[in-house]
Amino acid sequence: MSADTTDAFRKDRAPAVLAPAWIRELDMALTVYPQILLTGNVRDVFLLAEDDEGGVGAPEPGRPPTPFTLEEVIESVCRSRGYGALARQSMVDDRVVAWRLTGDPFSLPPALRRMAEEDARADRERAARDAAARESADADRDDADDADDGDIEAGIARFREIMIGTVQHTGPAIGLIIPYTARLGSPRGPVAGEAARLLAAAEELGHTARPVRGTGDVTPYNTIFWVVEKQEDLPLEFAIGSRALRVITVPEPPHDQRHAAGRFVVERLASRPPAEDGDTGEASPATEAEQRQATEALARSSYGMGVGEILAVGRMAADRGLPLSRLDEAARLYRVGVLDNPWATQAVRENILNGEDYLNAAVIGQPHAVRRTIEIFMRSAAGLTGAQSSSSPSRPRGTLFLSGPTGVGKTELAKGVAKMILGEDARPIRFDMSEFAEEHARDRLIGAPPGFVGHSAGGELTNAVRASPMSVLLFDEIDKAHPRLFDLFLQILEDGRLTDGQGATVHFTECVLIFTSNLGVSAEVMRPRSRRGAKSEQGEPDPEAEAAERQPRLSRHDRPEDVREALRAAFDTFFNDHIGRPELRNRFGDSFVAMDFIQPDSVAPILNKALGSVAGRVKEVHGAELTIRDDPWEVLRVEATRRLDHGGRGVVTAVESALVNPLSRELFHQPARPGEHIEIEAVDGQDEAYTLKVRRWR
Repeated sequence: MSADTTDAFRKDRAPAVLAPAWIRELDMALTVYPQILLTGNVRDVFLLAEDDEGGVGAPEPGRPPTPFTLEEVIESVCRSRGYGALARQSMVDDRVVAWRLTGDPFSLPPALRRMAEEDARADRERAARDAAARESADADRDDADDADDGDIEAGIARFREIMIGTVQHTGPAIGLIIPYTARLGSPRGPVAGEAARLLAAAEELGHTARPVRGTGDVTPYNTIFWVVEKQEDLPLEFAIGSRALRVITVPEPPHDQRHAAGRFVVERLASRPPAEDGDTGEASPATEAEQRQATEALARSSYGMGVGEILAVGRMAADRGLPLSRLDEAARLYRVGVLDNPWATQAVRENILNGEDYLNAAVIGQPHAVRRTIEIFMRSAAGLTGAQSSSSPSRPRGTLFLSGPTGVGKTELAKGVAKMILGEDARPIRFDMSEFAEEHARDRLIGAPPGFVGHSAGGELTNAVRASPMSVLLFDEIDKAHPRLFDLFLQILEDGRLTDGQGATVHFTECVLIFTSNLGVSAEVMRPRSRRGAKSEQGEPDPEAEAAERQPRLSRHDRPEDVREALRAAFDTFFNDHIGRPELRNRFGDSFVAMDFIQPDSVAPILNKALGSVAGRVKEVHGAELTIRDDPWEVLRVEATRRLDHGGRGVVTAVESALVNPLSRELFHQPARPGEHIEIEAVDGQDEAYTLKVRRWR
């Protein structure tokens, strides 16, 4: 085929059927550059239409698309340019494999012909050696290792000879594909031996190569195609800056390509036979409107996926009999390797439906915070993640930013959420962010980069999510973390994924993220005298309306509305001014939840809960029954109320000081017996000098 044949890449074709830009760039580069480096999304498949001339173009209406690998795309482009043959380095067969692209008389380069003869002879010799090895299994292992090293060097030397012979070939153009270029050497150290000679030869060949003879005015080179996913993985000696090398980046599929892949999947799923009774598939053929809706949903939910992954989602949906209406859900679950959507189960829906009562029992005195939390998780169970979800449907299932005084139940609320969603034995995965105050703490979360100590261990956060894709992640006292860590949270909240130190992607799409802070409580705060954001008549900020006054730290005697407003103001100030991350503040959206101070009317239920815990521990350890009369209970209530400035922890501290400590002394001197009854008749004393009057019987 001549070089000027009209095909899918040529400018005289209608723009609607042009191949993707990187394929057109590849076609152009064949006549200009003797070497081409393809990098980026090179391991994906590409959904394209094959035209009548043997080339590929963008899918056209009425013309079924076909999945192409990168090698098949290269083959299609080379065939349209009149190449006579292609060869590729095969890591599986440990040899170079060649095949013809034309039926015309064609002679392979001598190096490739000799290679084929040598490979056939080597196969026969290898079969003979294998037979002999089975008879002498005790051959010296060291000698075998030395032979292996020699084989590697000999193989690289042989490949260098083939590359030289290919570039210097004078017949119709041929191409040589090296699909795993990064395997030739390390990006962190010099390459030696035959690998160094090969890369040096490749650089020189790039500068000395000339276009092959042909019948057209413009003829291509004998082209070397280097393929690598990341440029930073190339060996140090690779001539990345050579003018003879064209670097072409294969991009991740944009929305229109994901839409085409979604349509490809939907059309095949819709062509399945009607579902029988008991099947979970569609009860009747999907309408055109339903197919369009499923296609668009899959395209949106597959953000960040390759076309090959979208096709895999379709295979998974077909294997599990999922209807078209659940394809977007299948894409989310494919990311994290979860077969079923736990958010769609009836148990989770019932737990969230009854969640307000459940969480109010676990977190006493916080009805406002509990109500806001339940609203957020109802939204998640309904398959929504907020108004911003259209920009990135792979965001986490739920996000909470709990702000409030110490001891008001922020951590308890996180524990309650984990139990409500994941079951009674579930606990949040907790990260105390005060331990991540140093800049290098980022490596603890996602893993050290290559070459650093601990690289192989991975990161604490990424390892935890990889092991348990559906988790509640608790980032306690987030304001104490190093500012550099907030870049990670920005990526998680926006894209729902992180890349760890080993280059692997970890998805957070099924996770719940809970952040806690006591910003605005532990120090004096700036409180606005009037509403925030007031404007003058000219539309400028009104300095008088924005004037703020410094007031003493918040206390439980402030009105709840004032506390919530002050906490919100401190939240805004922290992200806007202190760390300069207003975009992160915006990502939290309406997930900010202010928690109130514990009021005296909440002391009794918190006290009863703490006493129940003590009685349960006595029963578990000693097998005895612990009861408390009304008078000592009232003493404990008064002592707990006196310490209420410390929130719920003050109540627990009061129980430990006035009951647990003297009871421990009692049981230490006179251990309890199984089945014994222990009744607290009185509590006397103050501060740390409490005594109990105890009655015991069996």
